[in-house]
Parts: sequence; C-alpha cells; structure tokens
Amino acid sequence: MLKKRLILFVSLFLVAVMFLAIGCGSSQPAPQPKEKTALEKIKEAGVITVGNSPDYPPFETVDDNGNPIGFDIDLMNAIAAELGVKAEFKKMDFAVIITAVQNSQLDIGMSGFSISEDRKKEVDFSIPYFLGGQTIVVAPNSNIKKIEDLNGQVVAVQMGTTCADVAKENIEGAKIRELDDFNTAFMMLKNGSAKAVVADLAVANEYIKKEGFTALGEPLNYEENAIVVKKGNPDLVDALNKALTKLKDNGTITELAKKWKMQ
Repeated sequence: MLKKRLILFVSLFLVAVMFLAIGCGSSQPAPQPKEKTALEKIKEAGVITVGNSPDYPPFETVDDNGNPIGFDIDLMNAIAAELGVKAEFKKMDFAVIITAVQNSQLDIGMSGFSISEDRKKEVDFSIPYFLGGQTIVVAPNSNIKKIEDLNGQVVAVQMGTTCADVAKENIEGAKIRELDDFNTAFMMLKNGSAKAVVADLAVANEYIKKEGFTALGEPLNYEENAIVVKKGNPDLVDALNKALTKLKDNGTITELAKKWKMQ
C-alpha cells in the first residue's frame, strides 16, 4: 500500500511540474517581427520621397505649371526606376531638408547637396554623382575686379549651403547675407543691394547665361554632389550606389548633364 501511495505521489508531482512548465512557457513573450529596413519600406510603398528645393537651376527648378524639372529631377527619376519605385518630390526650403531626412519625414534628400565633413556627422551620403564647386558672381560692368574688392561689401548666398561656408572662409571682411533661396540672392545682385553672389558653378553658369552676370576669377573650390540618407540605412545607401553606378556606366548621367548644360 505504501508503495502504491508513493507511486501516486510521484505521478501527481510530475504532472504538477509538467503543468507548471507549460504555464511558464505560455508567459514567454511572443517573438517580435523584425522591423523592415528603409529600402524594404520604400519598395513596399512603391514610392521614394525626396526632399528638394527647386530654386537651384539647372539642378532643380519648376516649369510654367509648377512641376519640378532639372538635372537632379531627371536623375532621381532614373534612380527610382532602377529601384522599381516612383520618385515623389517634396518641395521645401533647402536648409530644412537634412533635418527632415533625420526625422524620417523623407526617405532621402536630393537637391545639389555637396559632401562636407560637417554634413557627414549628420547624415550618410551616396557615392558622388556630379563634380561641382563654388564661384563668385558679380554684375556686368561691376567695379569688383578681384576678391579683395569685396572687403566690407554685401555678398549674398543661400542659407544652409556650403556656399555660405566657402564665402566666409575665402572672402575676407565681406558682409555675408544668408537668404532663403538663390533667386533672391541674384535679385539682390541685379538691383545692386549685393555686390556678389557665391554659388555652385552650374547654378552660377545658368544665371550668367540668363542675366549676363560675370564670374569673378577662378572657382573658389571644387565639391562633389551626392544624395542625403538618414544614418543607419546601409541597404538604402547600397541600393542608391548600385543605381548610380549603373547610370554612370551606361552613359545616362553624362547625357543628362549635357541635356541640362551642367558644364
């Protein structure tokens, strides 16, 4: 009898342990699904959102109907096609595009961005897609003949651009006016309220052709343009780089540069 009771007790104990184990197992949190990467989200949506400031011809401007056009626009549409999605351009001030990318309000920024060490601390960049630089533009028949003549004079630039940094570094004693867009900067040059504008070479050449302005001396520097991406998205950077490499190798970028007279 004692042996039967002992066997019954052991059996009940084992059953209790089994139910306890099952109970403990059921309290374990279910495994969470892996968060999708930036590229996966873009492909799932079928759209890549692009921050763009269309006041920077020939990189980007708008046509008579308000639609974005330009070198960056055409190139971004070609990149999007390589990714199998559509590009959706979000018009905004240049100075806020990087912040919008950082806050995930945009997938990327593409608006004539020059690669700089300061920007590398804030965002990641694709490989370069265009070699540009900065130059000083003055009015025709200006009394400004050399860079030293700008000491104490107003020089207009666009806020948030590397043009502002280059102007401060290279034009001693100038009064640097940082404006919302280049249209305003060149308007100031035209009406005489600024003696010079510092702009990207391609942009400067566009205004020189249209308005008859003059480049002052040699370019101040040379810079590479690239696409801005939020830090921590290597899959998206890699996909952009592969698309850019293909478009470079097959001659698309060269053809677009010719189309928009970037040189």
